[in-house]
Amino acid sequence: MRDPRSGAAGRDVPAAARSATALAALCVLLYPLPLPDAVRTGLMAAVALLSVTCLVVGVRLHRPRPLSPWLLMPCLAVLFLPGNALRPWSTSQDGFGRYVPDVFTLSAYLLLAAALARLARAHGGLRREVVCDVGVVAAAGALAAARFLVLPTTQVPGRSTAESVLAGAYPLVDVLLLTLGVDLVLSGPRRRSHHLLVAALAALLVGDLLYAAYGVRGVLVPPDVVNTPFLAAYVLVALAALHPSQAPGPPPPAAAAAAAAPLDAWSLRRLPLLVAALAAVTVVVAVPPADEGPLLRLATGLALGVVLALLLVRAVSAVDGQARARAVLQHRAGHDALTGLPNRQEVERVLGERLAARRAPGTADWLLYVDLDGFKRVNDTWGHACGDQLLRAVAGRLRAVLPPPAVVGRLSGDEFVVLATTAAGAVEDLARRVLAVVEEPVRLDVAEVVVTGSVGVAEVRGSADQTLRDADTAMYRAKRRGRAQWAVFDESMRTALGNEMELELDLRRALERDAFELVYQAVVDLPTGVPVGVEALLRWHRPASGPVPPAVFVPVLEASGLIVPVGARVLRTAVRQLARWHREGLVGPSFGMSVNVSPHQLLHPSFPGAVEEALREEGVDGALLTLEITESSMLAEDAGTTAVLEHLRRLGVGLAVDDFGTGYSALSYLRALPVTAVKVDRSFVSALHDPHGPTGDEAVVRAVVAVGRALGLRVTAEGVETAGQARVLRALGVELGQGWLWHRAGAAHEVARLLGAAPAAPPAPGAGDPRLNPAGEG
Repeated sequence: MRDPRSGAAGRDVPAAARSATALAALCVLLYPLPLPDAVRTGLMAAVALLSVTCLVVGVRLHRPRPLSPWLLMPCLAVLFLPGNALRPWSTSQDGFGRYVPDVFTLSAYLLLAAALARLARAHGGLRREVVCDVGVVAAAGALAAARFLVLPTTQVPGRSTAESVLAGAYPLVDVLLLTLGVDLVLSGPRRRSHHLLVAALAALLVGDLLYAAYGVRGVLVPPDVVNTPFLAAYVLVALAALHPSQAPGPPPPAAAAAAAAPLDAWSLRRLPLLVAALAAVTVVVAVPPADEGPLLRLATGLALGVVLALLLVRAVSAVDGQARARAVLQHRAGHDALTGLPNRQEVERVLGERLAARRAPGTADWLLYVDLDGFKRVNDTWGHACGDQLLRAVAGRLRAVLPPPAVVGRLSGDEFVVLATTAAGAVEDLARRVLAVVEEPVRLDVAEVVVTGSVGVAEVRGSADQTLRDADTAMYRAKRRGRAQWAVFDESMRTALGNEMELELDLRRALERDAFELVYQAVVDLPTGVPVGVEALLRWHRPASGPVPPAVFVPVLEASGLIVPVGARVLRTAVRQLARWHREGLVGPSFGMSVNVSPHQLLHPSFPGAVEEALREEGVDGALLTLEITESSMLAEDAGTTAVLEHLRRLGVGLAVDDFGTGYSALSYLRALPVTAVKVDRSFVSALHDPHGPTGDEAVVRAVVAVGRALGLRVTAEGVETAGQARVLRALGVELGQGWLWHRAGAAHEVARLLGAAPAAPPAPGAGDPRLNPAGEG
């Protein structure tokens, strides 16, 4: 037995259980035949035993959720058996013995009611409307039972009032249970097991109606054939427990969509229950019996009062539910679904209110625009689920540190805003508090991560849109300053932003027209002064403006994403130039090329493949290429960064940490990641051999050299401009140097003349000079 709609969660039912169910069904079919009483009793016992066994197997096999209702099913099945089996015996008894079967049967009904209520509650049912529906059906059913079942049987000779009441009570209980079951089917997930359970309840109702309607000579028990519906109920409950839809797991898409849609209180699928109940009340009131007594009139009045009261409660509940639903929809329209914070629309509305409100003297409304630094890396490394978890954590922290009347909102992605009223001098402290909260480590399911924030601050003025733009502009300025920075908006930023947008537009045109240039600066062996390689440097001449410093246009390339295509073109051009110099015999076999790589470019998925393709197409050994990366590229020592660097090392490419000593300079990164060289920043070289310069620079260089030797890394000093600096660097053990002392960066043909006039670098054993070739170490 397998439900094709039950998905992967369904499990095959053991063959023994299927056979037991089939055998029980066969016994039910045989029961109505003219058979001896002993055979009928045996068939009844067999059906009960087989059904209870299948119930236990189904519960153990599927472990349905919730589990407790299905654990009650075998118990109530066991209680029903003596209730049916003792019924013929009880008819010949007097006193309490006559009602012994009812003790077992009513106990089973109570357990069944508890199980159905638990199921309905677990699957979204048993709401106020459901309780009202059950009450209306109960009142109408009680009135109908009194009129059509209890009252007529009181005239049967030998039947007591208690037996007449029981004759009407059993069908009434069945109707209430069936109402719960139907609500479970309508409100809960669409499961075949629930449909089978409702069919079992319907069989119980049929059986109890037959018992009540077919009294013979005042005896409550009808012919044994009428037990057939009860035996069918046994089998149907067993089938429900065994059905694969019982297994927990995601429902099929259609069922999930149907279950997710809320069932309206006045849905056409629910109203038939109320219509049938009201019809029963109408018939009883409109067609009273000829011998209607005061007791029946009182019952009719009470039933009408209960029905009208419950319908009134139901109507009020429905109106209240519609109001709550409208409020929920309005809240959702103005709030972010992930974090629960006000969204952009709601933030703009609140900003409009603040603009129209009067401020207390000495205070102002401020908007803080918060952008997370490093959020994209979390998303790319561990997936969007972890990214969402990080966003929820940051949102909770901002709400905790900035309680009302401050407003914390989320605009989109990793962008948050804080709207607060404070004095002008206190807004800086507020920005620092926000940065401190964002920087606290966040424990995700997969790892602990640390992100920082860039905060732009703007006073609320003009319009909501203008305030958001001003704060966004200030945030952009803060991000340009580095990580974990904040900036307050001023009018000069708007002009600067316009200039940067124009600059970005010109850079896009330069990329389209291939207007970027590469210049090369020699890297020399410090002891001999012989060039052993060059570094490729990007240059750009802006039309009508002339040369633009890299410190100006490179950050714009990175912020706009243009650094990826521009960097790819730089890499290909540099590798092609190196191949040409080797073919022309201007350089020795160990002469190499260094190329700067930005963090965005390094972590782009296509980068390792682009490096491999460029080396292969130009016929250049990977050992002759060194990629210079910044320390910020290594700050997140994660699986993504490590995989990229190891891929490059497998190509033989060297990896040098540029501007070493100016950033975090964590030795753990140098030890854990496959870097092969470090470059001492020019800020530590410029003061060497200067009696008036800083006193600690020489110690820094000495420490870098010691670290390089300990870890087997090549050390290069950049920015060497005087012979005195070169002498100090040689004395400190620095191997390679780069700077104006030997050569200013120039075009490829200028460098070719220098290389042609320079003596060849002394060859090293093996594949090449390890001072140039960091991959030569293997």
